[in-house]
Amino acid sequence: MKFNLFIGLILISLSTYAQEPITIGHTATIHSQILDEDRLLEIYLPKDYDTSNKTYPVMYLLDSFLNFRHAAASAEFLYFDQRIPEIIIVGIRNTHRNRDLTPESPNLDPKNRERLGNIGGADNFIAFLENELMPHIENTYRTAPYKIISGHSLGGLFNVYSFFKHPELFNAYITISPSLWYPIDNIFNGFDTIFPNPSKMNQTFYMTLANEISGNMRGNVIKLSGDFENYINTNKDTGLRFKYNPMPEESHLSVGLPSIFFGLRYIFEPTQYKRSKTKAAIMAQGGPKKAIENIVTYFNEVSKTYGFEISNESALIDLGYDLIKIEDLKPYAVDVFKANLEAHPDSYDAYSMLGMAYENIGELQKAKDNYKIALNMVMKTDNFEWEAYKTDVDKIENKIKAKTDNKH
Repeated sequence: MKFNLFIGLILISLSTYAQEPITIGHTATIHSQILDEDRLLEIYLPKDYDTSNKTYPVMYLLDSFLNFRHAAASAEFLYFDQRIPEIIIVGIRNTHRNRDLTPESPNLDPKNRERLGNIGGADNFIAFLENELMPHIENTYRTAPYKIISGHSLGGLFNVYSFFKHPELFNAYITISPSLWYPIDNIFNGFDTIFPNPSKMNQTFYMTLANEISGNMRGNVIKLSGDFENYINTNKDTGLRFKYNPMPEESHLSVGLPSIFFGLRYIFEPTQYKRSKTKAAIMAQGGPKKAIENIVTYFNEVSKTYGFEISNESALIDLGYDLIKIEDLKPYAVDVFKANLEAHPDSYDAYSMLGMAYENIGELQKAKDNYKIALNMVMKTDNFEWEAYKTDVDKIENKIKAKTDNKH
């Protein structure tokens, strides 16, 4: 009896721990006067949103019911891998999908018109996004001015339509297997006619296509891709960026996940600094100190482009690592990691890297001081690699002890 009671208590205890929720976001509701209805939103906020004062770019996600979870996972993983900055995701649940995501088109086949039912509300949906949803999100959350829209299938069709009609509404478009079997008037009239001022075009447009073989959808997607590339190649002064990434191994549904993952990577590709790994490459920049200046300048400029701060920490850490590997440039690694710490005083990695630089030039006490600060900081987080920071402290203390013992 006592044994059964003991086992029961263990199971109750385990059950209590097992009920801790894993939360990836929350829901909210906005009433739209334009659409005359309530709209359900799914909101993903960066992990440290509540403890930071940063602003974040926003991705507006169509067809949120299907795409919210994997989009949030992609955003979190890509940030962890230092491929993109942290972002806010605003998922928009559908009410009348066909209505909202299709423009009115006199050239639509009567059979498709009958099949789709209530259509032609894209202009109203654009007005809802621009005049109601975006102001609401910007007033509720700490948002940067950089805005992305992701649309899949009819959502991709909506992306194309909104880009041609209001290209300035979003900074970047992730357009996933767009349903271009649906006719959009005038989009093939020529980019030069529709966008006569190429120097003012600075959007990023990423488009994918799954294993679509029926109708004229594939042909229209490929034609649109060619129009983008011709416009960019012809107008060297444009800031427009475009990438077409066919995914023939994916179905119309499965293409959503890799499209958002690689689309986000492409959008923020300019935030990835080109690394100078060799002594020759570093000296070609004017030496280590000039290389530091170049990184700081680059990220100041790219931050202006995107409209929010893009961290230079990863690039400075890479430069410091590279200098440590070059014997006669090794002391300059301390300068790099000092600059990194000055720019990122709340980063435990900044202290850890500075400790490593001091250790590599034999200044063991300074190395220990920085390693200990890093350990104390990381222990206040949920970083699962905290033991590595503890190991750094233990190793440097052993080095200092061995050095002291040798003197005696």
